[in-house]
Amino acid sequence: MIIGDPVRGAEQWRVVERQYTVPYLAHACMEPMNAVASVVGDSCEIWTGSQNPLGFRYDVAAALDLDPENVSFHNYFMGGGFGRRSVSDVAVQAAQISRQAGLPVKLIWSREEDTRQDYYRPAVMSEFRASLDQHNRPVSWENIYVDKHEPAEAPHIPYAIANQKIHFVDSPTHVPFGPWRSVDHSQHGFFTESFVDELAYEAAQDPYQFRRDMLGGHPRLLAALDLVAEKSQWNVPIGKGRGRGIALQESFGTVVAEVVEVTVQEGQVKVDRVVIAVDPGFAVSPDGLKAQMESGVVYGLTAALYGEVSLHRGRVSQGNFDTYEMLRMPHAPVIETHIINSDASWGGAGEPGVPGTAPALTNAIYAATGTRVRDLPVSKYEFDVEFREENNLSS
Repeated sequence: MIIGDPVRGAEQWRVVERQYTVPYLAHACMEPMNAVASVVGDSCEIWTGSQNPLGFRYDVAAALDLDPENVSFHNYFMGGGFGRRSVSDVAVQAAQISRQAGLPVKLIWSREEDTRQDYYRPAVMSEFRASLDQHNRPVSWENIYVDKHEPAEAPHIPYAIANQKIHFVDSPTHVPFGPWRSVDHSQHGFFTESFVDELAYEAAQDPYQFRRDMLGGHPRLLAALDLVAEKSQWNVPIGKGRGRGIALQESFGTVVAEVVEVTVQEGQVKVDRVVIAVDPGFAVSPDGLKAQMESGVVYGLTAALYGEVSLHRGRVSQGNFDTYEMLRMPHAPVIETHIINSDASWGGAGEPGVPGTAPALTNAIYAATGTRVRDLPVSKYEFDVEFREENNLSS
């Protein structure tokens, strides 16, 4: 995507360049992959929880060389999906074993099998180059990243920057990847909202006000940003060793603004509070929307704080929850959700709570410590809160 003249815009004023990376991530559903299959003659029955029942049916039929009409699929509740249960591998495997055994088969993967045979969220690198004019306003934005997946608009920004160039390069890999909750929005949310925050500090401006000044053409985003700033008491000092971070994302037709509050003690990060302003157009089920926002935040915090799948000699190093850590209940923050019914077209609820969580968290860590996290997960860092107080513009 190209808007204006990014090259000319970037040549005129002060240039800011940054690079961000995110690792492979597993889905880590609480219920490991499982299925029951019974193949009798030229017919098959499958029992499992699926996000793609028709796709499973056709995949099983293709694997067994059957007519899809001869495959009966019984869908059940899932102990977590997050995109993982849109891939049919476990159902196909159960059906193949049942055919060979000549008996009904109940197949349950171990936690280690589940972690090491996942279809992972891709590892991605994203580079940015922007320029600020003599008034410290951004006049150009260039972003190049590795691999374009779905949805196409994930790396786009809502901010009024006249000159933009957003493009990608392919990087083929043998590592299997698949949809992960909020898909490409999950990584691009971290990339873009981290870089916007860095531009705000380069311009010596408050991160909330810096964003606000560039949203004149987006009243829904502006309203969500203002509400989350109000409800989080953004302008109230928060104290040494603590910080607030803000992020704004629109995904799947829903606008979400988040503020994360953290405390950093002895080099460790504690997430205290997350405040959300969400505009889904209209909340048909307010309690359901709040639950989805809360689960999205917990899922996003788990990924940002701890999530990393690494490979050693072609094998995934992580196996169980001792090496692929989850956010536990004692460490979960207070989450406050404030709903805006703007009467815009209805958006989604299951995924939009995730994308803004990582950047709001790392922006808060910067506000508390002066250390900028550009390479997730956060657990790889040690933080020092002894930095100049004047750097903390959000306190």
